[in-house]
Amino acid sequence: MWLPLHPTVTSQAHNEKRDHGGGAGPVVAARSAGLAVSATVLSAAVVVVCVLPFAFANPNASRLQRLPAWYILVVAVAATVSVAGAWAARSHSGRASAALALAGVAAILPLWASQEWLPDSLRAATLATTPLAVAAIAAAALLWPARVEPRADRLVMVIAGIAVVAAGVHVLAYDPLADPGCTQTCADVSPLLGELVGTRAAMAITTAAIVSIVVIGGSAVAATLMNRSSRLVSGAALAALTALGGLTVVRWLIFESIELSAVRLPLEPLAVAAVGAAVCVLHLGVLRTRAAVERVVAGLSAESVRRGAVVDVQFAVPGADRWLDPSGAAVVVPPEPDRTVVLTDGSEPTVRLVVARSVDPAEILAGLSPVTRLALHNAQLSTVARARLAEVRASQRRVVAASDGERRRIERDLHDGAQQRLVGVGLQLRIARADADHDTRITIERVENKVGDALSELRRLAHGVFPSVLADEGLEQALVELVAASDVPAELTMQVTDALTTEVAMAAYATVAAAVGSVVQPSVATRCRIEVRQVAESLTVSVETESATIRTPDLTAVGDRVGAVGGAVTWSDPEAGAYVVTAVIPCES
Repeated sequence: MWLPLHPTVTSQAHNEKRDHGGGAGPVVAARSAGLAVSATVLSAAVVVVCVLPFAFANPNASRLQRLPAWYILVVAVAATVSVAGAWAARSHSGRASAALALAGVAAILPLWASQEWLPDSLRAATLATTPLAVAAIAAAALLWPARVEPRADRLVMVIAGIAVVAAGVHVLAYDPLADPGCTQTCADVSPLLGELVGTRAAMAITTAAIVSIVVIGGSAVAATLMNRSSRLVSGAALAALTALGGLTVVRWLIFESIELSAVRLPLEPLAVAAVGAAVCVLHLGVLRTRAAVERVVAGLSAESVRRGAVVDVQFAVPGADRWLDPSGAAVVVPPEPDRTVVLTDGSEPTVRLVVARSVDPAEILAGLSPVTRLALHNAQLSTVARARLAEVRASQRRVVAASDGERRRIERDLHDGAQQRLVGVGLQLRIARADADHDTRITIERVENKVGDALSELRRLAHGVFPSVLADEGLEQALVELVAASDVPAELTMQVTDALTTEVAMAAYATVAAAVGSVVQPSVATRCRIEVRQVAESLTVSVETESATIRTPDLTAVGDRVGAVGGAVTWSDPEAGAYVVTAVIPCES
């Protein structure tokens, strides 16, 4: 029973398999994928709801004039890229996709602070989402599947806790009217802890929280920069965290400034968009790699795999420490471990993909769809079967060659031993007959005739199944002599364009000899048609016999000889009318 292929990669970047479903099981993997899809759809809806009111708003409105058209356009493009990145990340890590979607929502919600029709408390609350956006960016990078940091889950919990506390302090203590630089929400909301903490202290706590998130998360993210599979996402996240941390510190330092914050560069959406763009670029690379791998699998051959991301595909022989290439040849030199992606069936390796030096094994692993893995598994089965069939044929060929060698040795022994002795005996009998009397001469002649018969029989045995003309003059002349020496009236048709190897010629001759030899007591009405045709790289031998008594021959030896060169023999029922024996033999064996 076939088990699903579980990918294992020998490079350091793939110690973690949970986000691929390799260790968490199908239920957890399905939940992660559902979480990613739900978060992405939700973030897309928030983007639409947040951006469209500004895009179609009345340009003469007093408050909306403080959000210029370029500002809305930049935010819309950045939010779109963020949603695209969250959607692309879903096939890599469901939790990272959800974190990126949350970052996009948290970065764009502050736009609603300028909507005067909303309650003032709600408008002020939307300004507290910056710590959540920063924490979500760090979480998206830490939850990426190829991370190196083993404490990522705990770090995400710590960062999320800091962000929630900072957002809560901002909501409970921040008074927009007390912020000289805020003109989006100029309303006295009377926060619950406004008198106890104060707006400036609340901003200081928020700034300290964001800086803490940047330091903690940035340090962990920086550790993943050495990993090729996460370098792009980690680099973008680290740059985004640094920019947002610096912006927060600058905003707190210029707290007393009356500079309008509404016309400042929307850095939060742009920071999230940078991470989303990195994810999209990485995902496009994975899609290209997947297409390349699928093309390799679709036309699997030793030549096709050396022209793309995968430079070699090797298949394990079950139960043996051997690997085969797509042609079925044994792999002599093993590849470098850090350039391989090994797939298993749960108990032992089955397929090994050797990637180019410029390609990250993680991209190959991410590009292996279930259909591709199934195709690779089927290719492994067929390659191993072909290799074992080749081994069987090679064994057959060795057996046939050994049999032919033994036959030739016996022929030589008979010719050089018993045959020469009988010739000497015959010569001595002729000498003795010349000096004998009449009665003795008659007796010697009878003995001499018996010696001659024995010598003829011995010569026939020494001659063997295959005449010497087969090796000297070729298959056609050997078949002509076979037809001439047979009592079966036969018609021979030969259409052979290329020279045949000795093994192929012997297999064809053995087929014809066995078919003709199966005819018992041929009559005048007996007809035998022998056709030998070479088509492309195959030699087809057909012997059709009509109106004859057929003794069903034992074609086992013929089948072994034909099978040793990669061919096959078939025959019809002798009692069904015409008796047909057909052999199809590859000419290049």
